Amino acid sequence: MQPVATTIPRERDPLGWMLLITLIFAGLALWGLAEVAIPIFDETHYLPASRAWVAGEILLNPEHPVLGKQMIALSIQMLGDNPGGWRAGSVLFGVLTLFAVMRMTWLASGSRFAALAAGVLVSTNFLLLVQSRVAMLDIYMLGFLMLGCWSLVAAGTGRHVRARVILAGLLFGLSLAVKWNAAPVIAFAGLCVFIGNLRAKFTGARRPLGDMTIVEAFVWLGLLPVAVYLASFTTIWLLDSPNPRFTGPVSWQGYMLDLQESVKKDHPYMSRWWQWVIDWRPIWYFYEEYEGAWRGMLFLGNPLTMLTGLAALAGCLWLGLVRGRMDCLMAVGAWGAALALWIAAPKPVQFYYHYLISAQFLMVALALAVDHWVWRNPPWRLHRRAAPAFLAASTLFFVYFLPILTTQPLAGKNSFVEYAWFTNWR
Repeated sequence: MQPVATTIPRERDPLGWMLLITLIFAGLALWGLAEVAIPIFDETHYLPASRAWVAGEILLNPEHPVLGKQMIALSIQMLGDNPGGWRAGSVLFGVLTLFAVMRMTWLASGSRFAALAAGVLVSTNFLLLVQSRVAMLDIYMLGFLMLGCWSLVAAGTGRHVRARVILAGLLFGLSLAVKWNAAPVIAFAGLCVFIGNLRAKFTGARRPLGDMTIVEAFVWLGLLPVAVYLASFTTIWLLDSPNPRFTGPVSWQGYMLDLQESVKKDHPYMSRWWQWVIDWRPIWYFYEEYEGAWRGMLFLGNPLTMLTGLAALAGCLWLGLVRGRMDCLMAVGAWGAALALWIAAPKPVQFYYHYLISAQFLMVALALAVDHWVWRNPPWRLHRRAAPAFLAASTLFFVYFLPILTTQPLAGKNSFVEYAWFTNWR
């Protein structure tokens, strides 16, 4: 996990532009956040569980780790038990996710265009904005994970290595303490460090984390996240009525796994991994008449970037294997690792939001591919202006779909047809 030695010269840090993109995204995420004052989609599960933590009473929703519900509870305690209080924490972690992705891409690639393109593509991929506006667990898991990845990539710069690796391990543990979905990417990050050390041993290349040994890296990136994760469950003992099945963090894991695998009843929005990859089966988080207007929230990926991103994966794989672009390989590997969990998982009922992690790395791969193939090396008669034009097209798709992503008032009952272009999107 280190900045990659490529032909791309180190450019001036685009921090100011990153902050501007982040600020615009934050404004959109907050826009009309509390207008729908009733629970949206899975808020019906997580709000009662979070209120139980606020009251210190009983453990609800025990099939998931506890930290995500505690984060929603903290947001409620700080801002009140109202729609803004429910969802403000999600907005914060959506913003942190976006900023972390840009910083991570910048440090890994050294390319201003790639880093800013990643910011535009992630902020306009629909999925991050929608998930940042609902009180669900996934955005907290994603935020901690991306912050951890940023910290680990920053450690590869050779500055403050140990502190940044320890911080990455802590953030990875917090991500796991929200949801298990983060585990494959954390394992992949550790694998990158391990392979990088082996490569350095046999080729004389620089170690990915300087003088840090594989054993020490395993302590901070393997044992520390597990310790943080297990420690989070000790808070269950603080409740007035802990679950009688809870005798300790370790034994509790089997009970959680049983609960996860026990959900077998079909759901109208259930889907499989291959449908997520091709943007085939979105979820209507909300669609109804509310306070005199029809409003909707559609969890759908930006069709332009989600599909072109698949070609970018192939391009990045080639750049990694043939040109030695480790930043490209890491983007492809993280996308595949996050997706592999759901290909192999025994959980029978799965949903498109399980693709949330992969989707962000898909956008990073797309940014790196556009940077290399269009911005720096435009093929045939294609001008490099096609690269920003592509980002503009993604933004136009985003603007068109914005009302249906943010529960804004629509013209009428059948307005969903303007956005649900295909039968399987309905």
